[in-house]
Amino acid sequence: MLGDDAKLYYSATLCGAGTLTEVPVVIDDTIGSERRTAESNCRGDAEVSEHVGKPKHTISGTMLFKRGTPGATYLTLRNAYAAGTLLHFALASGTVTDTAQHVFRIEGKFKRWEESRPDNDTIKASFEIARSPDSSYASNWAVVAGA
Repeated sequence: MLGDDAKLYYSATLCGAGTLTEVPVVIDDTIGSERRTAESNCRGDAEVSEHVGKPKHTISGTMLFKRGTPGATYLTLRNAYAAGTLLHFALASGTVTDTAQHVFRIEGKFKRWEESRPDNDTIKASFEIARSPDSSYASNWAVVAGA
């Protein structure tokens, strides 16, 4: 769904109402989604059953920034991780406003932030974003409709 043209956006305005800021370079982006389950085994059952519950969504990937001058986006997101700030995120198959783009939206916090600084001029910040119980916004998939 996402491919080479995928783009990650964020906004401090919640409920999908704010202007989205594009994160310049994100690689290995992934939408994780799984449903919680509970096994059920009652007397007389021929086999064990599983009750499938609510989904658990995450976004993960790696952001690339220039060493020495990583820019405002790097500082904003790193500070959001450090402070546990709730943000609105959109992971799109292309430009988020273009017709027919597939977009996954989630409001969450950075669960993981790992920086590596290889010998070149790039800072690699690997991250995972998890939905936060502080938000009433339901994570969702959508396709951008034409005007």
